Amino acid sequence: MKQSRLFIVGMLLLSALSFSTKAADFSFTVNWDNPGAVQIIQGGVSSPSLTIDADKTSWTGTEPDSYYVKPAPGYIILNVHEKYIKADTKQEIDRDKKLGGNEKYGQFCDISTRSLLNGAVYTITTKKLSDAGSFTLNVKNGADKFKAWFKNDKSGGSEEVFSTFSAIGFHKGEQEIKITDHDKYLNLSPLGSTKIFKVTLNGESQDLIWGGYEIPVKNGDNVIVQVFEQDPTACDVSIKFTNNENCLQDIYNRATGKFVKPDELAALNNRLSVDEGDVLQFNFNEDYTVSAIKVNGTLAENFSASGFSLTVSQDSQIEFTATAKIYPDVPVTLYLKNPEGIIIRKGPFNEDEVIDLGEGEELTSNVSFPNAGNLVIKAGEAKKYVFSVSGKRPQFFWSSKPGYWINEAVLCNSSDNASTWPSPGVMADQTPLYLAAKAVNTDNTLVFFFDGAEKEAKCFAENEAVSERLSFPGLGSENYIPVGYTISSFDPDYHKSISAGKVGGAQNKLIEIVVNGTKLKAADDGTFGFKLTADMDPAIVKVFSREAINVGGSMEVKNPVSELTVNFETTGSNTADITYDKIFRHEDPTKALKVIGKTLVSMKPAAGTLVVVDGNPVEPNADGLCEFWAEKRSHKVVFTDTTGVEEIETTETDPESKVYNLQGIEMKLDFDRLPAGIYIRNGKKIIKK
Repeated sequence: MKQSRLFIVGMLLLSALSFSTKAADFSFTVNWDNPGAVQIIQGGVSSPSLTIDADKTSWTGTEPDSYYVKPAPGYIILNVHEKYIKADTKQEIDRDKKLGGNEKYGQFCDISTRSLLNGAVYTITTKKLSDAGSFTLNVKNGADKFKAWFKNDKSGGSEEVFSTFSAIGFHKGEQEIKITDHDKYLNLSPLGSTKIFKVTLNGESQDLIWGGYEIPVKNGDNVIVQVFEQDPTACDVSIKFTNNENCLQDIYNRATGKFVKPDELAALNNRLSVDEGDVLQFNFNEDYTVSAIKVNGTLAENFSASGFSLTVSQDSQIEFTATAKIYPDVPVTLYLKNPEGIIIRKGPFNEDEVIDLGEGEELTSNVSFPNAGNLVIKAGEAKKYVFSVSGKRPQFFWSSKPGYWINEAVLCNSSDNASTWPSPGVMADQTPLYLAAKAVNTDNTLVFFFDGAEKEAKCFAENEAVSERLSFPGLGSENYIPVGYTISSFDPDYHKSISAGKVGGAQNKLIEIVVNGTKLKAADDGTFGFKLTADMDPAIVKVFSREAINVGGSMEVKNPVSELTVNFETTGSNTADITYDKIFRHEDPTKALKVIGKTLVSMKPAAGTLVVVDGNPVEPNADGLCEFWAEKRSHKVVFTDTTGVEEIETTETDPESKVYNLQGIEMKLDFDRLPAGIYIRNGKKIIKK
């Protein structure tokens, strides 16, 4: 459901955070031995290969994804070795990968880097193919009835994986086919229901194997393929539709394994040329009812509601008589509680048409549905709506409007209500349907901060009403949440809890989690979780990776996350607006700020204010904020009024003059050793930076 989805709205802290995200840190390397010998494909095996310089023997990828490595033309892959560490179990893998391939895509090896730690290495051994001469292929007939390709071994043989699987182009008649040292077997496979009549190699008949042929070929051989005992007779099949009602979904030729779509048929003027004996399957469009079929003027009887099959024995004229189906309107009854928060659409997407329900009817008495768990819809709490939908699959879709959540969905006349929740699509004949909406805060914010744990803590949301855990989309297959990401429209009544996994073992690390200043306690299984309630807006989740030690056979955090104190001091009348964790506001700078664990403190100073943190001045960033990470037990921040300051100095410029603080006390330290701040020298205010 749309309102249950989590949407990433952006990074808050990219410029301020000193540690990087999983995606930014991730890379893997592919090495090979011969320049130009390898193609690398990202995505599906049919996708175009990546651009790699021909003289390269190495490539580095930075995106966790699915990849394929294939040999470049003129090469073959002999071995792929992989070495990596799994992200979830930290298991180290060091082994040879299994090669694969087929006649359509050639030889390939798949590589998935979606669940790996940084630093995976793949090493590919290749071989340049050598010219092994050629043989003669003579296709007597039926060139469109079979496919052909080369392999290095018989099917199931130990060397089959080293085949190039290179398909060959051929035509009717005699032709020369070149081969390499790895093209050992010519494979022939008939299409559809075709059976090849005869195949000879140097005059000797070849045996049928698993419906096809595996012919050992070498330089100088002569292969003859005869699909039919004699050349088949070409038959013309013309197709006519009464009243021009094209009732076909497609036409399938079982002999060639090819489909003809209605637009392709129209481009051929509704005529096909096929071989005598071909079997044509006419599949009907489900929006039509076929009432009669004539073949050469004779009514056919052997057709069903879904299609018609014909073995072509001569030129044929086929006429279909069909009428378009009329789908009657199907009435729908809805009972809606808080209908102002509910949308009913004709389709599942936002752009689909919204159904106008009208004003509805107020319930003046209770309505009971014993078959739906004795559901009782009370008078005055819901409205009744009646409308209709049409189509071959009459249905409608429900969703909530912004600011609302549908917390009840019940099929009133069914004991099985699972089909309505959480799926929002309902068939019209299944109604009445009861939907209840309630207002929720759809602008809740959930922010994650990580301190060295962005690669270690796997986070997810879970809900008692949904069987599977909900991942955070857009953040990689392992659901790692990058530093400082914000998730908005987070409905506390639906996404009921957030959990994060435990890290330990050989890494000798554990994670600690702090939510809105409260440290969570791990469950017995080592996991953390918390309930997200409506008053937790925003919810700030901090995940810390801490060194662990073995105590009595179990791992414990060596230096647990502790409370930190930030004290603020003001000289003069100036101060600053103070926030921490980019969200929370520290209202009273006369009081100390107490936080748990490493915390980003942001200050927007008033005009003429110098911000000094632990003796060091902090310059405003592009947003006008003076920021620092609080990570010591205690920090001191001084806001100093710079009104009347005439000079800014960083080192001693007048060693003979005396320096006083703003209270008139002479400073005994050398100027270079004084902390940053405002001082008086020669009767003038100066800033020491």
